[in-house]
Amino acid sequence: MADSTRLHRLIEILTTIDKGKTVTPKGLAGHFGVHERTIYRDINDLRIDFPIEFDEETNSYRFLDGFSLKKLDLSSKEVKLLLAGRAALSKMGEGLSSTFTEMVSKIRAETGKKTEQRLKITRNQFWFDIDPVTNYSEIKSQFEIIQVAMDDNNSVNIRYKGMGDQKETKRMVDPYGLFYSSGVWYTIGYCHLRKEIRIFALDCIKDVRKSEDYYSIPSDFSMDRYFEAGWHIVKYGKPVDIQLKFTKAVARWITRRKWHPTQKIEKMDDGSITVTVTLNGTEEIRRWVYHWGPNCEVLSPPEFRREVIEEISSMSKVYE
Repeated sequence: MADSTRLHRLIEILTTIDKGKTVTPKGLAGHFGVHERTIYRDINDLRIDFPIEFDEETNSYRFLDGFSLKKLDLSSKEVKLLLAGRAALSKMGEGLSSTFTEMVSKIRAETGKKTEQRLKITRNQFWFDIDPVTNYSEIKSQFEIIQVAMDDNNSVNIRYKGMGDQKETKRMVDPYGLFYSSGVWYTIGYCHLRKEIRIFALDCIKDVRKSEDYYSIPSDFSMDRYFEAGWHIVKYGKPVDIQLKFTKAVARWITRRKWHPTQKIEKMDDGSITVTVTLNGTEEIRRWVYHWGPNCEVLSPPEFRREVIEEISSMSKVYE
């Protein structure tokens, strides 16, 4: 079961302990196909919310006396949150969706009757406008191998053919995490070829093999902080302040949400607004600017404004 997701593995560890079976780090590591240190990390994380102890007499993990998962019941809000998760994951790939369904089945079996009843009567009240993965079968192997490598802190060797220049390269990567954006799964990690953190689309990875080399994620690394520097997921170059002007016609749509952590909005007397953000690179925000058509004008920096003007001029020639 080396291809199990960590969530699936944690649920199975809990249910196995609850059934009173012998649960040892070595046994769990062999069952899941991971290193014992991965199991120790799992147990430590589970101990935050569950009363797990190691019984030296039986040489096995167990719950403290009186505790059982079967005595737990999810509230109505928790059941709805569970079903919301299923609705979201259904768009992100068959593998994740099926694992989540298995988890829900285990929750049905291992929790109380109230949870079972709530799962039955609660209608599917959630739908997410998320671009669905259409090629999960093609990236399934890459997804699972990278997951196992992250669990064991092993680097991976990949053959990568990017969408841009289509040049194929061989790289060793220390995978820090997986993330999903606009219907595509990516991994982010340290690239030994480029000597920096890079992003790799799983459908561009033509071959991936887990290596025997170990790595550790820098303590100061955070995906949230990493992506703050870009408009979405792409960042490059030095930070630049970008100022955009939106007409009164769309100002209400712009001010209704937080588009970027650095954004500053100033309202004008005529109802228009100016939005200022600081980004490393303009590629992604340039595409977003075009979405608003004539209702959005790039004010600065001058080089970005010129770039947009030239591209719009080229676009207009297509329709002449």
